[in-house]
Amino acid sequence: MSRRFRVLLAALLTAVFVAGGSSAAWALWTATATTASSVTIGKVSASISGTSAITTTFSSTVTSVTKPVTFTNSGSIAGTTSTTVSVVSGSSTALAQAVTVVAWPVASAAACTDSTAVGSGSVTGTWASLPSMSSKLAAGASAVWCTRSTPTSSAPASTTTNVNVNLTLTAGTWTSGVLQGGFYLNTSAAAAALTCTDHSGNYVDVTWPASSRPTDTWYAAFVGTTMVGQKAQDYSARITLAPQDIPKSVASSGTVTVTVKVIDSAGNATTTVAGSGPVTLFTQNDGAAIRCGA
Repeated sequence: MSRRFRVLLAALLTAVFVAGGSSAAWALWTATATTASSVTIGKVSASISGTSAITTTFSSTVTSVTKPVTFTNSGSIAGTTSTTVSVVSGSSTALAQAVTVVAWPVASAAACTDSTAVGSGSVTGTWASLPSMSSKLAAGASAVWCTRSTPTSSAPASTTTNVNVNLTLTAGTWTSGVLQGGFYLNTSAAAAALTCTDHSGNYVDVTWPASSRPTDTWYAAFVGTTMVGQKAQDYSARITLAPQDIPKSVASSGTVTVTVKVIDSAGNATTTVAGSGPVTLFTQNDGAAIRCGA
């Protein structure tokens, strides 16, 4: 049988099978078509959550913020997360640069609190420049990073910055699109400066600017959240601080910031700050001493 005859015979038989509804021929044709249109490689995608909770206004009573951020591999193949940070145009880069950040992986969002110690694998920077928070994630898995933001003394007052955390997921040569999670950081107006008067290292007097508050308003001085010295009213607008007025559990030497706040009828601090300034604890003639300034 010649080759030409065999080709013609095969074509004729195929036509007969198709015309006759042969299941074998139908299966052959459909299988071929299906194979060409159903190849699936995998899906590379990610998501980010928790950044909006970082939004805060720093003040004399809010000196840091600790919040978790969650990165999720929402695709169908394993990959590695990577992040960058960016300051949104029109907001303050200077403030973002003046807020230090430390971030570290934690087991869960609940494990990220104000009292949580910085863990292994941490990265440190500012909200203007922060090393990548990277995690290897299986498909569907998540990683939680704890972030702690603390403004430095150079943070400008009455300023706002809008920061984005930019997330990508990489699997081999494939990379997801960039996912963004944003937040705002604000600083309150600068507190008025206290006037401090030295008394030979034995004690200091701190006074604050006059205000429109009633003269019977009560005030107290604080180092952190600890009240130091005696309470006073606007009649005198003066608080005296001796070395023994500052507990050693708060500080035994060095410079501390004293903040004078309005207190309520129960003697508790309010958010109203009358003034703030540094004093320094040191040793003089083998005894504890205190002076104004750093």
